[in-house]
Amino acid sequence: MKKLLFLSFLFVFFSTQILYAKTKRYEVESGIVTYAITGGGDIMGMKNEISGHKTLYFEDYGNMEVQETEMTTIMMGRTEKHHELMKIQNGMIYSVDFEKKVIIKQDISKIMNNKDISKMGKEMLKEMGGKKISSGKVLGHLCEVWEMMGTKIWIHKGVTLKIESNIMGMMHKEEATEVKFGASIPAEKLKLPDYPIQSLNETMQQELQKEMNSPDEEGDKPSPEEMKQMQEMMKNLGNMFGNGKQH
Repeated sequence: MKKLLFLSFLFVFFSTQILYAKTKRYEVESGIVTYAITGGGDIMGMKNEISGHKTLYFEDYGNMEVQETEMTTIMMGRTEKHHELMKIQNGMIYSVDFEKKVIIKQDISKIMNNKDISKMGKEMLKEMGGKKISSGKVLGHLCEVWEMMGTKIWIHKGVTLKIESNIMGMMHKEEATEVKFGASIPAEKLKLPDYPIQSLNETMQQELQKEMNSPDEEGDKPSPEEMKQMQEMMKNLGNMFGNGKQH
């Protein structure tokens, strides 16, 4: 159960990050957006909580972007703190693992599959099963509201201002608490730490395989149905990163 939940959140995470990287169609030149992160739910009778904050910095209409997240999760009685940083620049995604002190890199040009990037915004959402369901406002900014994979996304001029997801009874919400469009971005906010760089594909497969093969701390292994769902998610993740062929 815990592993399937992990993979579900991983699937949504990579899906939204690919969407951010592929569109790059912000109609705002620069900005700083701060978000509050909340969430939680009950799993097997145990209360789980998520709290934290995230800051988005972008310039050049999103061609240069950094997201920094600090989050605390209480899951199955265990408290964990997470510090994440992701940078998008010139067709590359850099994800910083502060615990392992490594940077995971992915070449987005390999994901493009020779598609016209100018047509990828809303078409990408549709390809991922998304559909526009309504409109709404976040901090006074008019947004299109899209829904995909149990997740709702509020988008203003290409910039995501709010995300709500409900996966297996676990709620996750990121909502802008302050928006500064047209802001000047301090140079130090766009820098990466001096860590070694690894390939995302290799790292992702290793982590997913580790999660599938090892039992939970409670000793529970995934059920056949959960294994099937995990394998399907692994297949979908592989397809997203251009590794959908079987060897």
